[in-house]
Amino acid sequence: MADFLYKGVVDWFLDQMSQEAIVPGDKMPSLRALSKQLGLSLNTVIHGYELLSEDGWIESRPKSGYFVCHRSETKPALLLAGEELRELAKDGTKPAWACLAHRAALVDQSDTFLSPAVRQEEVHLPVLGKGHLAAREAVSEHLKGLGIKAHASHLWLGRSPLAIFTQTLQTLTQRGDSVLVLTPCDPRITTTLQSLGRQVIALTAGERGVDLDLAIRCLRDKSIRLIVLPGQFSFPAGQLVSNLSLRRWLAIIEETKLPVIEWDLCSHLAYRAGSMMTYKSLDSSDQIVYIGGVESKGVDRSASWCLPGKHQALLEGAFLGADMALSDAQQMALSDALQPHSKRSLMKRAREVWANSERVKAHLETCLGEHVSFAASKGGMSLWMRLSKPLDVASMTALLASFRHAIVPGALVSHEADANHWLAVNVTLDDVEPLAKALAEHLVVDEAKLAVEPVETVIEKIEEQAVETLEPVEESEQTEELVEAIESDLAQPEKEAKKSRNATTEPLYNPMLDLINHDFG
Repeated sequence: MADFLYKGVVDWFLDQMSQEAIVPGDKMPSLRALSKQLGLSLNTVIHGYELLSEDGWIESRPKSGYFVCHRSETKPALLLAGEELRELAKDGTKPAWACLAHRAALVDQSDTFLSPAVRQEEVHLPVLGKGHLAAREAVSEHLKGLGIKAHASHLWLGRSPLAIFTQTLQTLTQRGDSVLVLTPCDPRITTTLQSLGRQVIALTAGERGVDLDLAIRCLRDKSIRLIVLPGQFSFPAGQLVSNLSLRRWLAIIEETKLPVIEWDLCSHLAYRAGSMMTYKSLDSSDQIVYIGGVESKGVDRSASWCLPGKHQALLEGAFLGADMALSDAQQMALSDALQPHSKRSLMKRAREVWANSERVKAHLETCLGEHVSFAASKGGMSLWMRLSKPLDVASMTALLASFRHAIVPGALVSHEADANHWLAVNVTLDDVEPLAKALAEHLVVDEAKLAVEPVETVIEKIEEQAVETLEPVEESEQTEELVEAIESDLAQPEKEAKKSRNATTEPLYNPMLDLINHDFG
């Protein structure tokens, strides 16, 4: 009877899903509200929610209740670790220009996030240096939730995390130096390194992280001057770095004594309760320069922070000279967003992004079906989506012309051989339907093209083989006859084609037929 009552909660949920009264991304009724609605005890409803959680229908979110998940009907896309190091070409500023075109797809699409609560008439000048103590204390409290113990006096605030990254890079390395970068990562990291003349060595991470033995060999054999580590839920894979991998990396860093930059803009977009451990939270030797922040597409609605660690003396001059300070209004908006109970809080925005992510996944899979699959994601700003086949140049160009704010081509993010099969999709989009329709149209068009291409390919191969093997006098005539025969076979119905082939060729002898006839008559 108890088991039957628990399943009653599950049956109610499935019935609501079938009627589309509940869709992925929606918040579930509270335990008490559903208990009263169904006339069941609170313990029964709790056990029912546990059953739904175990089956992946719903999940608990920190301090916000239960939310409906999207249960994919296709196999998840696997992100494999690279088997070799890749030295990226020195293309100058070309990659940076390409990445700049997709900048909006890398950030929160909200127009209101980090906007001042009250419109101020006076234009406040930026605060020179690190920023107001009150704002830095708010950031310090936020970092404690990530396991990072940072005193407010050690923090620097700025308008752009990329500006802080650039100043750090130019201070700690020189033109021509080799930099080891874990990918896939925010493409602005690799393109900035390339445009500033650094030699980028990419080490690809998979579902379980990177091949650390390969990383150790790289640090031993190559003259690496800097390591760049994407933080939790690094763009765009949404990976949750294991504590074991974090500790092994810290052991490597402490042994090599190399400077390290941790790029961590998505830790607040976690999909589970509890603090997200970072590389910096385990950095007892202060080797890591920690860069975090929140970014929005609105003008002057982004903020970043940096912990220089043991490199404080070197970096403070670069930060002061870059004049990256936030205005009074920007610092007030940032302090407000970092308060957990604020109406504009980062935590509330994170819940909205989580819910929207489930809706985006459900909508894309409904429209595109087996054409796409998603890498398993634990959080972050985007979905890492694999296409069944890469789009041709014309289709990709047409798609990017309309949706540069929504997608980033895989070739900008990953440097593996299959990069063209991947797309990064921003999960903060308010309306993903136009993108889904456009993708469906281009994928269907590509399929139609592929259905015709094999015929032409076969004919071209036969022509090439004929040219190589036939005598010069006879090659043109025999080639034309072969091509005409194939084209006529393809033009006829399947049955007629079989008859014509059977009439002109002798059947091959198959010894298995003798055994079958002997055993089964």
